Amino acid sequence: PHSPAARARLMFGTGAGGGDLVDSTARVVITIFTQMCNFYGQSYLYPILESLTDMINSHPPHSPPALPFDETARPHDLGVDGKFWVCIERIHSAAKSFERELWAENRTGSMRVWEILVHTRSQTSLTLAKDRRIRFFQELEERGEAVILRALDTLSAHIQWILVTGGESMSKTTTGNRLFAGSGGGPYDLRTGSILDSTNSPAVKALTFCLRSQFVHIQAALTPQSLSKFWTAISKRLFDILVTRLLQNYTVSTVGAVVLSRDVEALRSVSMLAGNDHSHWDTLRELLTLYMTPPDSLKAMLVGAEGDINSGKGLFGRIGKDQSIVFMSRRNDYRYKTNQVMKRSAWVIELLQDLNMNDQVDTRINISLYCAEHISEKS
Repeated sequence: PHSPAARARLMFGTGAGGGDLVDSTARVVITIFTQMCNFYGQSYLYPILESLTDMINSHPPHSPPALPFDETARPHDLGVDGKFWVCIERIHSAAKSFERELWAENRTGSMRVWEILVHTRSQTSLTLAKDRRIRFFQELEERGEAVILRALDTLSAHIQWILVTGGESMSKTTTGNRLFAGSGGGPYDLRTGSILDSTNSPAVKALTFCLRSQFVHIQAALTPQSLSKFWTAISKRLFDILVTRLLQNYTVSTVGAVVLSRDVEALRSVSMLAGNDHSHWDTLRELLTLYMTPPDSLKAMLVGAEGDINSGKGLFGRIGKDQSIVFMSRRNDYRYKTNQVMKRSAWVIELLQDLNMNDQVDTRINISLYCAEHISEKS
């Protein structure tokens, strides 16, 4: 069967003879093309994109997830059903078919819009048709990006639900801790326990299980370039959720640092399934050594073996002075409680005096300085 543009060519010819025939052919073809853009967009693809938002469960459950997840069962979809990504892929395929079968630029003998308008030698009509085509794909792209951003926000909310809500719920169940205050606690403030026998904490194990399942659907739906951007955004949001909670709510023991290190490795691994901007995880891995190092060895780690604060070496040189101290302050031996008051440990006072630095814990933490974007720039 002939396309509308091809039928117009059969009716009016190519307009190669000049005169009114040129104008008639060009006018008919551009009118039909405009109508097809309107139909394919406003009446077909755009409403489908709008309806996709109904497939997204933006808000995670109020109750914590039941961890650990059964990895023989279907993974949690993190609020975005796999069918959502199938629809995205099919919309992309439909748009490519529209371009290929109706416009068909540079396809000699196609009898499609571009070729017919070229033969009419009507530059005005060809320019108008190109502009209409560009508007169609720009609007489709903008609407598609809005829906995919909604999916990204939903995945982020469910990452928070599993990693933070689920992880803290497990910690309270096993340790009896109340809600964690800024003074300490959390899933990495461990003394001893069988959790060291496992590879990762239950929350991180569950989360990476779900993210790997999601990745399969996303990879099938997006182009390699779009996949790289989307998964890099997931990587950075995952990092920000973990680091924000760590610096504002948790403390880390030497035993807990081992579990935290394993968790960061697992999260880094799943983050690197796509994209190439993941240096924030490498920086965090380096900072985690602050929780495993004895107090008397911390100075060399912070400023280098020579002990010169201005040498540009150590964590101070690579990551920043204030940032390094803030991360170090989450050690569970950084402060101790006496008479219901939190006081700095003796080694902390001595180290800060030796470094001629103020305690960053005494000021409000600007968490934006520790986000993935900022950390990546520093590294």
